[in-house]
Order: sequence, then structure tokens, then C-alpha cells
Amino acid sequence: MAVVLAAVLVAATTWGSVDARSVPQTPAPGSTLLVLGDSLTWGANHFSRTQSRLQETGEFETVVYDGWWSRRIGGITSTKYSGVNTYKQIVAGGVRPSAVLVALGTNDVFFSGKRSVYESLIRELMNTIGDIPVVWMNVHRVESSTTARRSKLFNTTLERVLAEYPRASTYDWVSLATSGPRYMAFDKIHQSASGYELRTMAYLEIAGTLALRVSETTTTTVPEPTTVAP
Repeated sequence: MAVVLAAVLVAATTWGSVDARSVPQTPAPGSTLLVLGDSLTWGANHFSRTQSRLQETGEFETVVYDGWWSRRIGGITSTKYSGVNTYKQIVAGGVRPSAVLVALGTNDVFFSGKRSVYESLIRELMNTIGDIPVVWMNVHRVESSTTARRSKLFNTTLERVLAEYPRASTYDWVSLATSGPRYMAFDKIHQSASGYELRTMAYLEIAGTLALRVSETTTTTVPEPTTVAP
């Protein structure tokens, strides 16, 4: 379920490696951030209020936050369980994202271990999103040697495919998730409470990066008036 939030216009707050001085202190007019994810996105909001904390930064005028259990990137007909079809539904409802934080792929590595499948799914979503700034979090699913191996393959594929899209980049969630022993839940798929807080901090950092990219895109330079000699 998508939840649309009007951002409170306060000074931007950033986390992690984003330089607060470089982030716009007011959102670009009409800017909308879409967070599109699966149960990890849902869990972050449930445990750490990600949705409202993104709102409170004021980096975007509107935040649309959509996380759903078992959601895959695409390739299926369902709407709520497909990132591609969810994106289409959100846009059909009148939302025009200025930037997208994608947190999908964790469920896809369960269903397939083929690079070609990952390439197709990633391109399907990226082409659906179009020419706007995107940051895509990589995946860390390690409940078995199979999903651990597939996660690594997905992540290298994600890096390579997103290199084809000049306004897209990846975010290294794996390094954060493996930076401490308490961040993963017992199933080695989801996060613990502290892991969801860490994930929320990552979302806030990504939002700051995307706000800057949107600001750079929408800012126009007014030329200095030219004085012509009589």
C-alpha cells in the first residue's frame, strides 16, 4: 500500500556520508520521492518510523512510501507483488516521482539464479521509471549458500546494468548489513530491530543524495543582464 505524505518544510537533516552542506535546505518545487520496496522496507517503517522520518527531513515536498511482503522486481502479473506494476499503478493514480529509492531484489534471488533474468528484471523496472534519479540498494540474503551466492550475482549484475543509466546508482547495503552481528534477524533474510534502524538511516542518507540530484536537475541559472553600449 502506498502512503503519500506531504513533507514538513524544515531544514534538511542528513545521515551517513552525505554532506549536510550540499543537501538543499528547501525541497525542489513539486518534488516527490518514491520509496519502492518489499518486506524489508515495510519492516523499517514498522520498527523505525522510516516514513515519517523521511517526511520530517523536508527534502521532498511529497514522499510516497510503498513496501509489500514478498514483492519482486517484475516479471509477474500481480500488482502488489510486482515492483514494476506497483510503479505503474502509482503513476496512473496521478503521482509523478521526481526520484526513486528502489529496495527490491531480495525475493528475486530466491526464485532465480540466472544473470540474464536479473538483467531483464532490472531493465524492466528502470525503463518503466524513466529518466529520473534512482538509487537502488543492493541485496543481502544469506539463509542458504544458494541465496548467498545468488545475492552476490544479483549485486554485480545490478552494478553493471545500472551503469547503462546515467541518472542511476547503487547503494551498498551489504557492507552495512554485515558491519555488525546484531543487524540480521534469525531467518538471515530480514533485519533485527537494530538492523531496521540501520536500514532507516540508509534510506535517509539516500534521500539526501536524491534530493541533491533533483535540485541540480531543476535549478536553472539566470544569465547576467548584458549592457549594450549606446
